[in-house]
Amino acid sequence: RQMRDYLSGFQEQCDAILNDVNSALQHLESLQKQYLFVSTKTGTLHEACEQLLKEQSELVDLAENIQQKLSYFNELENINTKLNSPTLSVNSEGFIPMLAKLDDCIAYISSHVSHSVFVLVKLSQLCVHTLNFFSYKKGCWMKLLDWVLFFHLTLSSETSTPLLDPSAVPNSDNAFTLFYVKFRAAAPKVRTLIEQVEQRSEKMPEYQQVLNEIHQCYLDQRELLLGPSITSTVTELTSQNNRDHCALVRSGCAFMVHVCQDEHQLYNEFFTKPTPKLE
Repeated sequence: RQMRDYLSGFQEQCDAILNDVNSALQHLESLQKQYLFVSTKTGTLHEACEQLLKEQSELVDLAENIQQKLSYFNELENINTKLNSPTLSVNSEGFIPMLAKLDDCIAYISSHVSHSVFVLVKLSQLCVHTLNFFSYKKGCWMKLLDWVLFFHLTLSSETSTPLLDPSAVPNSDNAFTLFYVKFRAAAPKVRTLIEQVEQRSEKMPEYQQVLNEIHQCYLDQRELLLGPSITSTVTELTSQNNRDHCALVRSGCAFMVHVCQDEHQLYNEFFTKPTPKLE
């Protein structure tokens, strides 16, 4: 009996231990389920974060792409402001870079206008600017024509005789300097600007029209400047050789060849492309 009671005590202890083990197993199973739940949620959150980062990167790229495309239209506003500025000068350092930007805007719009609804909508909003591109540029280059014209007036202010006065005929001592040397000295400043028109004249007819106007302006001023001197020289040659027609023809031809050669050389100081108006 004593042994049975002793063993019964051990049995009760074993049952208590088994109950504790079963309770621990239940807690472990609950912890495992909670871990799996948290692990699944963490994985889902990680995937969601990666997706958000990917979408953020795509949105940043899209925003940069849109900003790059919009920059052409935003540049139109800046160019429009500059072109309407009363202080704009074709001799300023920013004038040629501005033309390059304007060309980029035109090239982009021309190449994308038929492929994007967005560009079409934006272009319609800026229709006035697009249609006035050429009038703006023509206005700027007309300032260049005016500059060429007033360059002659500047020369005349350095002499005692008005340069554009058809009745003013310089003597032979200062004629060459007046007609050619001072023009060649100023040619580099004007040539740089004229080259911008010549480079674009083959691509855009509006530039070709402006170039034709520059040619005509230049030739008109040269004719106005040289006309009195040539008339005076021809009159003098005629009076000196009024009885010797052969000598008159020789001297007249030599004079005209000399003038034509000088004029062609001077023309090449200002322009890089020929013009049929010079023939």
